[in-house]
Amino acid sequence: MLNLTGLLKISSLLLIFNSSVSAQENRYVRKNKSARKIQYTKDLCYSRSILVKDSMVYTANSNGAMYATNLKTEKSTNLLKNRKFEEMRDLEFSGKDILGMQSGTYGLLAKTDTEKFIEYITPKSSMWIGCFLDGMDILKNTGFIMGDPKKGFFSLYYSENAGLEWKECEGKVAAMDGEAGFAASGTNVQVLNDSTFVFVSGGSKSRFFKTTNKGKTWKITSLPYLTSESSGAFSIHMFSEQAGVIVGGDYKNPDLSLNISFFTEDGGEFWINSEKQPRGYRSCVIQEKGVFYACGTNGLDFSKDFGNTWEPFAKGNFYALFSYGNNLYATTENGSFKIFDLVNL
Repeated sequence: MLNLTGLLKISSLLLIFNSSVSAQENRYVRKNKSARKIQYTKDLCYSRSILVKDSMVYTANSNGAMYATNLKTEKSTNLLKNRKFEEMRDLEFSGKDILGMQSGTYGLLAKTDTEKFIEYITPKSSMWIGCFLDGMDILKNTGFIMGDPKKGFFSLYYSENAGLEWKECEGKVAAMDGEAGFAASGTNVQVLNDSTFVFVSGGSKSRFFKTTNKGKTWKITSLPYLTSESSGAFSIHMFSEQAGVIVGGDYKNPDLSLNISFFTEDGGEFWINSEKQPRGYRSCVIQEKGVFYACGTNGLDFSKDFGNTWEPFAKGNFYALFSYGNNLYATTENGSFKIFDLVNL
């Protein structure tokens, strides 16, 4: 049995060890306190999606605006000025143009070039009326959109011409009572190739869905997230057709660091709980140059081992991520975004 002296020695060693670990973890956090911040509007809005190309940054905002910000001058323009548009949830490149996705009474897409509004894109039928769209992804000419359930089935659509026209997926996917998607960053869906799409859900049940034939049939895997209207899987990024990461949590309890991140090595057949979790709820995950990044209301973390262990990267409230060149772009509060250096392996 240890005496008091022995216990004090162990306590001292633990304090030294924890301080060392803390210092190591906070190296990026300390550096990123001075990251460049650009405020692109005075409106008290935020962006759930961000795209970057050359010297331009595009954001889809809670006030219904799509801002184009010049990194050289830091001047911004609302590409949807004088257009009636509700809260925007996602942006995707469509060739040389950009599609902005609205979630509201019914789904609506706005097409712009890099300088102005071009047109609204709506289906020829009424299939989107009553749809709350959660996420959109476009890879070359192939697009995929997922929305909350209608009449007990998820709203699933695909495009073969970079989002200019959409068709409803043939395969019906039944949603469980209280199950839906989270339109947090537009990243709960992903197109892997011209016939393979994936998406994740949350709420009363959290699941991973995958099709390899443009939505004719679906394979479904349960995810061990806590169940509540505010919990579940929020974002997915497949590094390849076999390896990927899912993040989520409970946005009403953002500091709860339990069952936040899972990773797969077999295309989604099985999902493994991360050995070292992110610091809390995460709404967006992306990957660049072999490093995964995940953000949420209490910070931004990164993983060098494909989602098995996570380390702190920055403090703050972040909504969406995008990587371009050697930089990571993260939207944050009050109409602004930050620019970080990518982690080197």
